Amino acid sequence: MKKISLVIAMLGTSLFSYSSLAVDIPFTTQSPAYELDDKVVLGRTENVYLTGSEALEGVPFIGKIDTGADTTSMHAENIHVSSAHPDYKNLKDEKLMMALVEEVEKDKELDYFDWDGEVFAPFKATVSFTIQHPYNGKEIVIKEPLERVSMIRSRTSSTPLLRPTVKIPMSIAGTEVKTDVNLTDRSNFSAPVLIGKTFLEDNAWVFAGYDYLQEQPKAKVVGKKETVSISDVPLNVSFSLNNGYSILHAKNIDVDQKNDEVKFDMVGSGGEQKEMTLPLVRMLKVSGHKRPLVYVPVQLDSKTTQYWLVYLKDRSGSSSQLRVGTDTISESFMIDTSAEDLLGKGAKSFLEVEKSRKPLVISPQETILLDGFKLEAEPSFSVKTPLLKVASFEVTEGKDDYVEFFLRNSKGEQQKVKKKVEKNLRVGETTRPVVIGQLSIAGEVRELEFAIDTLDSDEKRPYFILGQKMAKGGVFVNARADHLLEAEPLFKAGHIETVQVGGMSFPAKLDTGADVSSMNAVKLKRFKKDGQDMVTFTYQNSQGDEKVFTKPVIDVMRIKAKKGEKPNIRPVVEMRVKLGDLEKEVKVNLQDRSRFEYSMILGKNFLKHGAVVSSDENYILGNDPADKK
Repeated sequence: MKKISLVIAMLGTSLFSYSSLAVDIPFTTQSPAYELDDKVVLGRTENVYLTGSEALEGVPFIGKIDTGADTTSMHAENIHVSSAHPDYKNLKDEKLMMALVEEVEKDKELDYFDWDGEVFAPFKATVSFTIQHPYNGKEIVIKEPLERVSMIRSRTSSTPLLRPTVKIPMSIAGTEVKTDVNLTDRSNFSAPVLIGKTFLEDNAWVFAGYDYLQEQPKAKVVGKKETVSISDVPLNVSFSLNNGYSILHAKNIDVDQKNDEVKFDMVGSGGEQKEMTLPLVRMLKVSGHKRPLVYVPVQLDSKTTQYWLVYLKDRSGSSSQLRVGTDTISESFMIDTSAEDLLGKGAKSFLEVEKSRKPLVISPQETILLDGFKLEAEPSFSVKTPLLKVASFEVTEGKDDYVEFFLRNSKGEQQKVKKKVEKNLRVGETTRPVVIGQLSIAGEVRELEFAIDTLDSDEKRPYFILGQKMAKGGVFVNARADHLLEAEPLFKAGHIETVQVGGMSFPAKLDTGADVSSMNAVKLKRFKKDGQDMVTFTYQNSQGDEKVFTKPVIDVMRIKAKKGEKPNIRPVVEMRVKLGDLEKEVKVNLQDRSRFEYSMILGKNFLKHGAVVSSDENYILGNDPADKK
């Protein structure tokens, strides 16, 4: 048995010890990979399997894990509802569901949350629907009894949306649950499955700080450059830490949206071309252009073939024919920044490699303290010696050479830094002075030798590059999370908990499906002060709290609306929020939440700092306001 805080340590084992982060929450690393109190611990994104269909056996679907969703939903097409009951057999689909709802609602003592298969069984209703096999495009027809009719409250509609709900077996990381699933069109979402309370309740915890947490133990360690093949055509592979989607080099792309397929010529590393026709997953808008998304069978080695979701684009000017984005990296890989062509040598799992090498594992986004200055930091596939990039620097020659440059201190002021030059590093036609500084990561401080260079023309602020020589065991990139080097203690939290904001304490909903936290705001007034966008708003809740805030607007969120409707524009401010022992300044979008039960939701941007959330327990941290009444 280990402590659950070591989920982070295991995923980011490095020179820096995480023992100080341990809390008394035991978990096991069996199958499923991570468990807590006999329930699986899921990341924010996981692979979902529809175990009730032979045709889809072993085919993973992308699932978004959402503690804020009461129901589980899944993308389906050709959804039809019919009834064998003589009173309803002439009604279909929407009209039938409306008639069933009206009949059920006649029982005034029956609560909506008690609607189940037993309530709807007398209507003898059946739901038929199709799911497209993502790899071969075959339409798989599924028929199931109607479990119930779900009524979805829409932000933009006064009447609820009706969706048929069926009960089907779903499996995540070996945990199978016969789940109530409402069927809908999710073609515009990146995840075709949304896992809500009907799966999570009594079965899982959710840690929003990770994607594909359960896939981590079997992640293959690959190099910064690899070679794979698709249909026996060799392709050079590069990895991008700045883009989610992967890109495959293709020419003569012909999209047939009527038949949901794409014909194209795939171009290999030697210039060879092969015509392919694949099912169209959907069209993806990229930089103003629509690109077809398809699954391609990628042969990693003689024994392993994976299906990667890529969009097609002519990459004639690039050295690699297949650029792998963070979505695929997160699901399957850990990247050794100093190695190449590990797949050809039989790539090992991270767990196998970590035992002998003890690498420094970092995420694409990090923050460090260098000589007391807080800096953004990132890994590199090319830089060996750690590197500080600044606006400019000046070297003064003498008995000892010194270099001077400026960094911004904790007060936001530019402060001059002067350091002795230990040696000079020649890189191409440039010379970089090398100095020694105090590097602080995860509370551990050590001396580090690093070089200094100037920012590129498109770079605006100083930052640090975590070079390949940072650790004896090498530097690995784990794209499943951000700021791994700032890993904080994990703690159990309920779906509803009491938070402290602005001197007030009130209940908030912990929603792993929300990217950004949100709070109730009425009487919003936007204005400018000294050139800065500002907002004044009033916070209110059902506990009787009311407070006026004036805050700088640091961002604006535009929430997509239905066709013909205006998007919902929400100002974003920073608020200091406390949950249990965790206190953070986080972005919060402002909206009128008066019609919602809870005046605030905490999303991923807060929960990623350590909250492992239960979808069915409340007030695990205590302080239920009802206890005071």
